[in-house]
Amino acid sequence: MSTRAQGERPSLTAEVRSGTWRSWGGNVSAEPAVTVRPEDSDQVLQVLAEAAAAGLTVRPAGSGHSWSPVVPTEDVLLDTSALSGLVSVDTERQLVTVFAGTTLHELSRLLEEHGLAVANLPDSGHMTVAGAVATGMHGTGLGQPSMAEQVTAMSIATPSGELVSCSETHRPDLLRAARVHLGVLGVVVSVTLQCVSSFRLHCAEFREPLAGLVDGMQERMSGADHFEFSWMPGTSMAHTRILSRLHRLPQDYTRPASPISRALRRADDAVLRTSLTAGLGRVGSLLPRTVNGLNRLESMALSSRRYTDVSYRAFTTARPVRYVCSEYALPLESTADAFRELRDLVDRKGYDLSFPVTVRCSPPDRGLLSPAAGRYTGWIALRQYGRRPHEGFFRAAEEIFAAHGGRPHWGTVHTRTAADLAPQYPGWDEFLALRTELDPQGLLLNAHTRELLGV
Repeated sequence: MSTRAQGERPSLTAEVRSGTWRSWGGNVSAEPAVTVRPEDSDQVLQVLAEAAAAGLTVRPAGSGHSWSPVVPTEDVLLDTSALSGLVSVDTERQLVTVFAGTTLHELSRLLEEHGLAVANLPDSGHMTVAGAVATGMHGTGLGQPSMAEQVTAMSIATPSGELVSCSETHRPDLLRAARVHLGVLGVVVSVTLQCVSSFRLHCAEFREPLAGLVDGMQERMSGADHFEFSWMPGTSMAHTRILSRLHRLPQDYTRPASPISRALRRADDAVLRTSLTAGLGRVGSLLPRTVNGLNRLESMALSSRRYTDVSYRAFTTARPVRYVCSEYALPLESTADAFRELRDLVDRKGYDLSFPVTVRCSPPDRGLLSPAAGRYTGWIALRQYGRRPHEGFFRAAEEIFAAHGGRPHWGTVHTRTAADLAPQYPGWDEFLALRTELDPQGLLLNAHTRELLGV
């Protein structure tokens, strides 16, 4: 814990002007005493040493795309945005190392220049590589890995003053823990990813009756490369999205689709799938009784469409509308039942939601604290427009998910503590032992991570 005297302001290496830090969703903020922006591993190690000497804690921050308070601190906020870019690329083995603060958009563009891609991506490209790994960010598809599962090596600056490397052959125990690390093992400096050859995705989006889709959910997930669906409360229809992987790109490929068709798709995204959501959300905030009717209007506006594009542009979508999110990872075989109970809850209690509920899937992860650790997983994500209340609904839904063995996504809103979480993770004690080894004084902990881990 911090021992800084009230009003005392230390000066640290790579210090920049400090101010209020806010998460992307706007629901989490912090007033750090000092903000630092190191440019290399030496500066990271210096910051950790200086903070320890001053009795300060340190929390690394990426793009702020988490809705849980994993970042906030009153002491030192370590901004990783200057730790960005390519470190090395091995095209023969398809291994790429990037600095931790590289965003997924930047990563994808760098890989495209070398004829490579990541096998699977979350639906937002704004988060950093280290941040996505830290919280267990995932895409969808039972046969395709999460971000953490694509990591083959990492370099981590620890409070003891060491730059520790781990890989599948050197300290594999640490790699298993670091694959979902919550920023409590050290400050990640670089990440090595196992990539694949560049590929295209064919996207098919269409509306279909919800009831039959939920009944056959596992079969639908198993039968597609990447599968997800969204349900807007107050309606009986689902919006299904299926991504199919196409052949590798030839050396002389041209970008799929004409500039005109890509522009029309971007306009569709911006108007019907973004601005309409924002506008209806604002109306719903002023007139809550109209929400269900507005949801039906929005659901009908999402027309069917098909298109093909380079993988990372099909995986990710624009997110200009700010919202708050809670997501749970459930055993795949329990996901349909949990969804049915969730729908009954919404119908019974009349919760007014201005964003669709999204269902995705993923294979087992090896990370000790990955929400998908050791099991095929169905993900149910709840979102609410940032200006509208969400606490009551999120908490009621959490009770349903917990009863089905659900594990919270570390980067989203939840109320679980160590007492709830420890029995859910076979590798819990191993993770805590490694955390104690690397950071015995708790330099990298904040109030939230202490509560999560019970330390």
